[in-house]
Amino acid sequence: MAVIDNPRHSRPIDVHRLSDHPEVKALVERIWDKEYLPDEITGGLTGEKKRPGPKPKASFRKQLRVLILDLYVAWLEDPELNIGVSMSVNAWNTNSRYNALHLSKKLVPIIKELVAAGLLDFAQGSYSGPAAKGNRTTRIRASKGLQAMFGEAKFVRDDVTRFEGAEVIILRDAKDSNQRGKEIEYEDTDSTGEYPKLCV
Repeated sequence: MAVIDNPRHSRPIDVHRLSDHPEVKALVERIWDKEYLPDEITGGLTGEKKRPGPKPKASFRKQLRVLILDLYVAWLEDPELNIGVSMSVNAWNTNSRYNALHLSKKLVPIIKELVAAGLLDFAQGSYSGPAAKGNRTTRIRASKGLQAMFGEAKFVRDDVTRFEGAEVIILRDAKDSNQRGKEIEYEDTDSTGEYPKLCV
């Protein structure tokens, strides 16, 4: 794991990456193997363990695939580009309109294990108080080891798409010009239904 020198050189994670390319699936299976992720994550050789509570809307393996695909796209754009990702389990709302593929808090331990396995470079997030200028989410990017796997893989950028059902209208709370603002959930109205048509 290398040190991320410039965590500001980043963009938010895109939680809507998709690909059914067999080489993508093969890469994800390789990472899913217990060599990189322990049985507590993968459920051992028998598959994902049954856990108490409701069944997750997206399997943990599929969530790993979304993460790997976004890391791949960022690496193609710029090997030094970081992805901003919240490591708070409370930040992952599977029912959010901005999370159409239902990524869950399970992504947090998956990221931690990938860092421990040397597949991700990592810069801890910081929080200095509400609306503080120094606040930022954790940053991750593909390590040299994961980049080598990307280089060996037999798929290309055009094999990675975005989920067509991803939200196109994003409402944010008021922030100054230096901050993006937090995404706000909202109910659809007749007006919001017309906005995508105006953007075409």
